[in-house]
Amino acid sequence: MRDLQHLRLDRDERGVATVTFDVRGTPLNVFNDEVIGELRTVIDELERDPPRVVVFKSGKSSGFFAGADVNRIQQLETPDEVRVVIDAGHDVFDRIEHLPCPTVAVIHGPCLGGGLEFALSCRHRIARDDSSTKFGLPEVTLGLIPGWGGTQRLPRLVGLRESLRIILEGANFNASKAAAAGLVDVAAPPEVFDATVSHFIDDRLTGRSVRKPSHGILDTLLDGTWPGNAVVLATARRRIEKRGRDYPALPAALRAIEAGLHSPGAAGFEAEREEFVGVVFTPVARSLIGLFFQRERARKPSTWVRGTKPSPVQKAAVVGAGTMGAGIAQLLAFNDIPVVLKDINDEIVAGGMKKIASLTDAAVSKSLLTREAGDAVVGRITPTSTWEPLAGCDLVIEAVVEREDIKRTVFGELAERLPSAVLASNTSALSVTRIADTTPNAERVAGLHFFNPVHRMQLVEVVRGKASNDATIATLVELVRKLGKVPVVVADSPGFLVNRTLFPYLDEAVRLVIEGVPGEEVDRAAVRFGMPMGPLELLDQIGVDIAADVAKTFAALSSDVGPAPARFAEMVKDGALGKKSGHGFYDYRGDRRGKPTKWATSKHPHSVPDNAERGELSDVQKRLMYPMINEAAKCLEAGVVPEAWVADLAMVLGTGFAPFRGGPLRTADSLGVARVVQELETLRAEHGQRFEPARLLRKMADEGHGFYTETVPAVAHV
Repeated sequence: MRDLQHLRLDRDERGVATVTFDVRGTPLNVFNDEVIGELRTVIDELERDPPRVVVFKSGKSSGFFAGADVNRIQQLETPDEVRVVIDAGHDVFDRIEHLPCPTVAVIHGPCLGGGLEFALSCRHRIARDDSSTKFGLPEVTLGLIPGWGGTQRLPRLVGLRESLRIILEGANFNASKAAAAGLVDVAAPPEVFDATVSHFIDDRLTGRSVRKPSHGILDTLLDGTWPGNAVVLATARRRIEKRGRDYPALPAALRAIEAGLHSPGAAGFEAEREEFVGVVFTPVARSLIGLFFQRERARKPSTWVRGTKPSPVQKAAVVGAGTMGAGIAQLLAFNDIPVVLKDINDEIVAGGMKKIASLTDAAVSKSLLTREAGDAVVGRITPTSTWEPLAGCDLVIEAVVEREDIKRTVFGELAERLPSAVLASNTSALSVTRIADTTPNAERVAGLHFFNPVHRMQLVEVVRGKASNDATIATLVELVRKLGKVPVVVADSPGFLVNRTLFPYLDEAVRLVIEGVPGEEVDRAAVRFGMPMGPLELLDQIGVDIAADVAKTFAALSSDVGPAPARFAEMVKDGALGKKSGHGFYDYRGDRRGKPTKWATSKHPHSVPDNAERGELSDVQKRLMYPMINEAAKCLEAGVVPEAWVADLAMVLGTGFAPFRGGPLRTADSLGVARVVQELETLRAEHGQRFEPARLLRKMADEGHGFYTETVPAVAHV
């Protein structure tokens, strides 16, 4: 046991063997070939000399297990290599399951993917009940399925319905929900966790039974009978039918689960392995795994700034207590940063605090926070309509109305009162450089563009003005990372990256409606492509008045302004601001959930048929999506972002651009850059100069290159 690098085996006089995981070289425990090999060695010892109880725990404060090493998955090149890795995990977890003594997984922090599959192979699980402890099988979010027994053991433990939700949604859940589902035997708060673990082990030594959650008649019928299973599986198939066309891991996971129900044991595990082999090399998995690595890369400060240490943010201020300002203040306080929330009068500030209280109450109701912790979040925020409480702030985030003159005035005041603080604007499109011109220390000014709703959206654009120095950027990148978000550093340019790339898509959608294409048809085409909602519904969500302001910013850059700004202005005049006013492109009146009930106008002069074959784009889809590809290429060409992956990651996280396609530039690679250029030229001939291909696209097409590939693929994967 002395040769082990990642595990430690200890025994005590009671006959309790404790296996501690502390994987070298990683902040979180992950399973790789070495760890599996050492675990196999430990199991050899436990089988030779069985203890009375085996306890598995993490030696890292960061958590239990983050899962399998995704780098190893990416390195796999053949189906046989995949089978070797899957069989190794199956074998070692099976041996744990059949040890002749109680096995207990003691869990704190993340217990995800392969880590949860490992815990499932233990007879018992006990978890620390706090906000850091998370359970989940997120494999479908990478285009994969659980491959180390998750599809087989989880249904046996928590029932078919709950296991389908966990596996097919790929979402995380906390310790209390895990206990309610029967996934863990005990969830104990931090202050009594160690004592609870000790008592639990004592109970295993004495042979005391563990109380399991009771189930109702409906649970028994649906989860415990073949007819009930058939109903549940049929419902699940219908639920994933549409998404399964774009995410093949969903039906693959369902097939593996069903195989385990019909043929438990070796046949079920073999079915799981073969379904994993069937999805791991798909373009979807490669795109989603690529996004995973891009997200990790973006969260490393060294990706953006080298050799410069960030300054700690010990006290922050948010100027502007509207929806965005309140959301940013709540996020800062949620992450233990004291915040001053300022606006021009007490009434507006009170409104902001009301929004913050509502957000915090929602987090408490979802068990993301205890009531005590929620009260502490609100308590970290100081509301004010005066400047004095801002004294001593390391950082100020401005979130006032999107008008350059007002922002410049605010920054002038801030620079005078806080000459050594980092100042950041939450502007979505205005020039950070011009805003910084009002300050004597423009090097300490940058953009920090959060997306709405702040607590949900992962992306934050860190905007480098012409004078912004590395220390300022490093400080903001580190702050974004601490807040649990993903930073991307972009150059100061109208609309930065996301809004600049998104606006041609929204503009084209409005043009299609003005031409007479039914709005529902426009949105349906976008959703079929893989967008989370259509562009017109998105405009209603954003607010038509905000879109009108953004349109003014971009109008100055375009030689073909088009009819969209005029349509926005007309709608604003009529009070059709979108969801917040009850109607915009859609009518929301009459639906309590705030869902669109009908198209706001019944005038449908004509329709464009969407009869494209599977794998091709319809005419409407080309008009919507090609402008995004073209604009993303222009952003790369102009240096708004340094590399293609930055544009793709930002568009997926900031707009929901079809994740399974990997982003607009990876989509261009999949379609073939030469094909994209050719079809843009056709669109230009039919609809105008706005479809002129970017110079970078033309250059890459001429040279036979893609954004990620050296040559354009012979077969398009779309």
